[in-house]
Amino acid sequence: MKLYLSSYRIPTPDDLSFLLGKPLNEVSVALIPNAKDYYSELAWKFKVNDIVTYMEQFGLHVVIVDLREYSNASMLRDKLADFDLIWAMGGNTFVLRYEMKRSGFDKIIGELLSRGIVYGGDSAGALVVGLSLAGIEKADQPEFAKEIIKDGIGLVKAHILPHVDNPEFMEITPIFKDLHKTDEIIELKDSQAVVFDGDKRYIATASA
Repeated sequence: MKLYLSSYRIPTPDDLSFLLGKPLNEVSVALIPNAKDYYSELAWKFKVNDIVTYMEQFGLHVVIVDLREYSNASMLRDKLADFDLIWAMGGNTFVLRYEMKRSGFDKIIGELLSRGIVYGGDSAGALVVGLSLAGIEKADQPEFAKEIIKDGIGLVKAHILPHVDNPEFMEITPIFKDLHKTDEIIELKDSQAVVFDGDKRYIATASA
């Protein structure tokens, strides 16, 4: 299983390239934008296009895969199977988690990873694959989701906590850490990503 989970965007592109086993300009990306679904249509397009432009600066070949267009997990699996990298954007974690469940994404991602596809995500896209979403309610309004799901997908048997050095999220950090104090918590600064490459795991930090 290969995962690249960051607090904010792609802080260490060389680590992502190494994980993928090829230069980023040869990598095809399925961009999952659904953490932004609580925005208006115009704002949604602006936010998503901004990330597409950002990724294309690295040479990545980006295709938007909107989970709202899928209600059949098999069709979604077939769509995602040809990509090198599946990337889930940041935004509202509860909204993203809902669409991952409704579309069947959470049922097929394990199989896709077993084929060698890499999963990446930042902020909500990283947090959602851990054990739980509980504790981030003050940052991400759960009521924006059509169904509130607090269990993470569980690809990582720990809790992912992004933005630990971001002043806008300082209020959330102690709440989350206290709620999950009996479990492992992987804390990420906005300059960091946690990389999983089979049995290996390490924190990658952007150079100053």
